[in-house]
Amino acid sequence: MVILAHYSIMEDQQNQSTENEQNPSSFQNQGSQSNVSFPTVGGERKSGGAKMLLIIGILVLVAILGFVIYKSASKKSNDLSTEATPLENLTTPSDQAAPTVTPAASPAATIDKTVPDKTKIKIQVQNGTGISGEASYLQTQLGKLGYTNIKTGNATATVTAATVTFLSTLDSSVVTEITTKLNSIYQNVTTNTSTSATFDAVIVTGLQKGATPKPSSSPKASPSSSPTPSTAN
Repeated sequence: MVILAHYSIMEDQQNQSTENEQNPSSFQNQGSQSNVSFPTVGGERKSGGAKMLLIIGILVLVAILGFVIYKSASKKSNDLSTEATPLENLTTPSDQAAPTVTPAASPAATIDKTVPDKTKIKIQVQNGTGISGEASYLQTQLGKLGYTNIKTGNATATVTAATVTFLSTLDSSVVTEITTKLNSIYQNVTTNTSTSATFDAVIVTGLQKGATPKPSSSPKASPSSSPTPSTAN
């Protein structure tokens, strides 16, 4: 609109100049009647036109500068949005599903709760070789396995092979453990089972590995003497 106003002012000036050229006498008469000199009027019009052109030029420069700044700001905004776009597809660690960790089974979870208490298993050990200390030795070996309820004594007869009689209701793990221990000590081991017994296991000791039988001695006949009890356990 400022440019159109400028063009309108310039057109009016051109029309006025044309009329003056076509009617110089009338222009002179107007000049003499108004007492205004020609140079003064022309100078004012030229000065007003120059000011108008200067204002229009400043407005045009301001408009161009504003347009350039707007374009530059828009370009920077587009560049920033373009650079930030790849980050939108990234997922943070909190958005990802956490891996499922299966806890390792603790040693306590693998223990069989049905294993009986060894301290409550009643065992009798009988010395079957006549060699002093055999029953006490086996009592010590079984005690290392956790069996502490053990009674010792002497067998009614001398034997070379060890025998063990388990109660039929005794836990199989106990049977296997005691049998394995006896096989590691004695030359020969015989295993039996009883349905009714006072003890959970009755063991008669035999010859240990590498041992020899105790030599037998024939007692002298003595009608007046009475047999003395054996204390070989």
